[in-house]
Parts: sequence; structure tokens; C-alpha cells
Amino acid sequence: METLKRRLDLLRLEGIGLDQSEIVKQLSEKYQTTVRTIQYDFAKRVVWQPKLLDLKDSDKILMKVINRYEQIYRNAAFKYLTAENENAQLGALNIMARVNEKLAESAVIPDLIARLVTIEEQANRKMKM
Repeated sequence: METLKRRLDLLRLEGIGLDQSEIVKQLSEKYQTTVRTIQYDFAKRVVWQPKLLDLKDSDKILMKVINRYEQIYRNAAFKYLTAENENAQLGALNIMARVNEKLAESAVIPDLIARLVTIEEQANRKMKM
């Protein structure tokens, strides 16, 4: 359980933009473990991260991404509604617009890929005839 908490913290700290050396320092102190242990977590994360985040199923990944976009949009909308100055409102609107673009891409790209695969399969069948 300690390893799981440590690795989730590693991903969280990296997600907020800390560099690897700072993460190693913080986590080795927090979990009272060696620097080497945290460095090992970084080195072996290609093995544990996909399992931990359930990254094998592309549909699940897409749903996670969409949920994260929705969370970002809600936070930006709240910021827009509660902002005390115009610059903050414009910044929030900018984030909301970017999230909408990303959501549209997330919804359209898998559909486009499926269509391309279908077209390619049809072309291959015609060529075999």
C-alpha cells in the first residue's frame, strides 16, 4: 500500500510540473525511503504506470481524458463566474474554449480512425476480388 501511495504521489507531482530531481527529493523524505527507491520507481514506471492507471483499454483512456477535460471546464467556468476582473474572465474563457476544442477532437478522432479502418478494409477486399 505504501508503494501505491508513493507512486500515485509521483504521478501527481509530475502532473503539476515538478521535475524528477525535486520529486525524488520530496518523496524520499515524505516516505522515509532512499533516493534510489524513488529513482527505481521512475525507471520502472513503463511497467507499473499502465497497470496502475488502467491504460490498456483505449476506450477507458478516452473516458478518463474526457472526464479530466470536463473537470477543467467546470473549474474554468466557476472562475469565469467568480472572477473579479476582466483579465481573469478572459483567461477562464480561453481555457473553456481550448477544452471545447480538445473535447471535440477527442470525440471526432476515434470516429475518423474507425472510418479510415473501414475504408481500408473495403479497399483490401476489392483488391482481393
